[in-house]
Amino acid sequence: MELTELRARIQEAFTGSKDDLDAVIAIVEEDRAIFPFNEYEHLICNLIDRGGLSYDQYIEIRTEYISENPNLWIFEISAPRGFGESFAQTYVQGKCSKLKKPSKKTDPNYSGEYDLWLDGISIEVKASRAVDSDSDEPLYMKALSRNTSRKFLMNFQQLKPQCCDVFIWVAVFRDEIVLWIMNSQEVLNNPLFSKGQHRGNKGNEGQLHVKHDNVHLLAQYELIGDNIEQAIRDAASRK
Repeated sequence: MELTELRARIQEAFTGSKDDLDAVIAIVEEDRAIFPFNEYEHLICNLIDRGGLSYDQYIEIRTEYISENPNLWIFEISAPRGFGESFAQTYVQGKCSKLKKPSKKTDPNYSGEYDLWLDGISIEVKASRAVDSDSDEPLYMKALSRNTSRKFLMNFQQLKPQCCDVFIWVAVFRDEIVLWIMNSQEVLNNPLFSKGQHRGNKGNEGQLHVKHDNVHLLAQYELIGDNIEQAIRDAASRK
């Protein structure tokens, strides 16, 4: 359930007159809402005040919305490091106890160029969130579901295929988290990979743009099930 569907769901639950509903909608549309006093709390409060929406109905809608959008809190993480490191790397590590933080003990040549280590396989974790490309709203307002028909862009940046064996892409949708696991050669040769992200950069650093109209090209690399260890080993063996 996306935000447009939420608004329709709230309005459908209203049991008062059409005149009252139209009046409330007009009030909400004319209001200049700001967080956390947004249009949805304004709509709900007005409908409850008119007597056509009960508190129990509100709780039911709220519970349904939260259960269908379990990842919305991730879109509220504002700091890039908080999202990319604290969330994404922790999420990936939580799927396999054998994944370790690299160090000079595991790899004498390690100098911070990748994120995780699995029995000699160096792994870089990159993450992005699927949001409506045509919206200027905050991330949590324009977050999209996996089956969306809207335009979106997920940009995985600062990719250095020469510095790791395997990449794990963490793609966050409001209702699902998708992992794509590829080896560095598959990234370098991928049609979505563009070199030269920054002017004057050296080597093969680049970025990978995943959009609504090309995301299907990554289907073969999607993790199905929870055996991320085997998926990493399989990706490394294809190199």
